[in-house]
Amino acid sequence: MRQPRVLVVDDEPAARLGVRRALGTSRYELVECDGGEACLAELAAQGADLVLLDLRMPGLDGRATLERIAATAAPPPVVVLTADSSLRTAIDAVKAGAADYLAKPYDIEELRLVVERALESARLVRENRRLSEEVRRLGGSGLLLGESPAMHEVFEVIERVAPATASVLITGETGTGKELAARRIHELSPAARGPFVAVNCAAIPETLVESELFGHRKGAFTGADRDRAGRFVEADGGTLFLDEIGDMPLSAQATLLRVLEGGVVEPLGGGRPQAVRVRVISASHRDLPKLVADGRFREDLLFRLKVVELPLPPLRERGEDVLHLARRLLAAPGRGPLSLSPEAERALLAHRWPGNVRELRNAMERAAIFCRGGSVQVADLPAEVRAAAGVPAEPAAAFELSPGEDFAAAKQRLVARFERDVLSGALRANGGNVSQAARDLGMHRPNLQQKLKELGIEAEDYRK
Repeated sequence: MRQPRVLVVDDEPAARLGVRRALGTSRYELVECDGGEACLAELAAQGADLVLLDLRMPGLDGRATLERIAATAAPPPVVVLTADSSLRTAIDAVKAGAADYLAKPYDIEELRLVVERALESARLVRENRRLSEEVRRLGGSGLLLGESPAMHEVFEVIERVAPATASVLITGETGTGKELAARRIHELSPAARGPFVAVNCAAIPETLVESELFGHRKGAFTGADRDRAGRFVEADGGTLFLDEIGDMPLSAQATLLRVLEGGVVEPLGGGRPQAVRVRVISASHRDLPKLVADGRFREDLLFRLKVVELPLPPLRERGEDVLHLARRLLAAPGRGPLSLSPEAERALLAHRWPGNVRELRNAMERAAIFCRGGSVQVADLPAEVRAAAGVPAEPAAAFELSPGEDFAAAKQRLVARFERDVLSGALRANGGNVSQAARDLGMHRPNLQQKLKELGIEAEDYRK
């Protein structure tokens, strides 16, 4: 597992040596800085997990350095070490952003305890932030649910394979919940306390795949202006989920196989190889054996990834799971208590759901926007679902206020409806190509991506 990187910032070499001896180098990667400017430069270049900072230094002193660190986008925790033991100094340091304070001369065991406490606190903050982002990104539907026999088989395989360390290949159509299945395996595994790092191989430019996965050294290629740890190092001690593994270029496949077999990552551009302990779960909606036959995927890598294969059934083969999931999605926070009318239920069961659970999630979000009462009607469902049920298209009804809805809320609902229809139409017209859709809409690509993220629209759903 990667050692926490700790910056020891003090203008006195003896003080830095004292910290090094107290903490040792077996548990931490200790980097010495002789002043505030050196500290800030080191943070900008390679970052850190913790900063041990002296307050009284020539040039940029500790207080100014602390304020500069606290103003960065994702500041590491800072523990202030100083000979000034006054309460006023401690209060000022904490107000300026310090995570803790320790007066010199300090007890060695107390220093070790403070360091461990600060690192653990920072880890929990990162984990909470990551989980909050996942819940938001998954639209509140971050659970693998189902009552059908097909899903009970999936749950049984997950429970049996999770305690092992074997590689798992999850197969299934787009939108069937492959990442959710991978996350569930991780949560039930011995590595659950470690990180879960997800990588979409189809979303990474071919020239950057190896850099993304294995890291690089500064100067390894044009634009590599600093060292970067790859996703394998980030996932050390946990699980690395490689989604759409079938889209990985052959050159990166060879390196991936070497890492899987040796457990050692070597960044691009040289540098010290690093041993990693990572469980790899991969996924693909493609026919990987056919890719092997076509010479586009390595057979030996497929064998290495597919120690256990977990196929996920499409939604159309899961019977009344459609209704079970739809009700769960309609009960998401902020949507109020909404039910399904019998006609809406029949329409949902009649539709084939080519986009699977992801399509159903978008359909329920649309239904919640259009629904005027407490029950979703057929008219509230997307046109393709109404068509599957044999319901003819109807002219758009006048936009009316829902019971208890004020002007501002109605306007927000109308704007969301407009944005969803227009952006979905642009993606559909361009086969899910975000860049082309942005050009058609006259938007900057990052702005369109942000708006799609806010609305929970997945470009992948339009690439069939």
